[in-house]
Amino acid sequence: MAKKTGTKTGTKRGTKAIAKTATKNQTAKKGNADGLGLSEMIKGTSADQKQKTLKDLLEDGLKDMLSAEKQLVEALPKVAQAAYSEELQDAVEHHLEQTKKHVSRLEKIMSYLKVEQGSKECEAMKGLIKEADEIIKNFPEGPVRDSALIIGAQKVEHYEIASYGSLCELADVLGLNKIHDTLGRTLDEEEQTDQDLTDLAMEINDEAMELSENFDEDEEMNSSGSKSKGNRGYGTSL
Repeated sequence: MAKKTGTKTGTKRGTKAIAKTATKNQTAKKGNADGLGLSEMIKGTSADQKQKTLKDLLEDGLKDMLSAEKQLVEALPKVAQAAYSEELQDAVEHHLEQTKKHVSRLEKIMSYLKVEQGSKECEAMKGLIKEADEIIKNFPEGPVRDSALIIGAQKVEHYEIASYGSLCELADVLGLNKIHDTLGRTLDEEEQTDQDLTDLAMEINDEAMELSENFDEDEEMNSSGSKSKGNRGYGTSL
């Protein structure tokens, strides 16, 4: 009986020893994994980088939008001049005046927050304006060009709506209520401009469709006429 008891005791001790060893191994593996993870994080972080905050994110977004709005102030007169429809031209010129107000609001906000102005270029807006330039270059004046210009303008509006919506949320989280309200006014105006463009597109797209159908009919008639002329003078024996 004493031997059996000793065997059980030894077995229990052996089991505990094995369990402790396994636990140590697992802890060591975890430590190594944590160490590797930390090492990888350190490798991916520049020594010059510092921890960013939501306030930094807000300030970066304000810089981006100030650049975007200033680029638009320069670009919109060309778009208005390229518009065939008087309604589209009026809409673009109206939004140009709004955009100038947006620039002024952003400058006041950034001055209040002591954010450096003019230190960033909005690459997204730069690309969208380049698209508008390509439209003006590749499409002749008319309803089809206007349809393309509206598509380009709504891409701009959607970028601005997403940006101002995000900035409003950040200002709200940071407790910057006056800044939130000011950015909110701009957001409302961008959303209204987008809706106005949608309404205008419905009318202009109908005109563009009618023009396209007439052009297709003319092309078909010219093509048929060319075939008829080409058959003249040939005998039927072929």
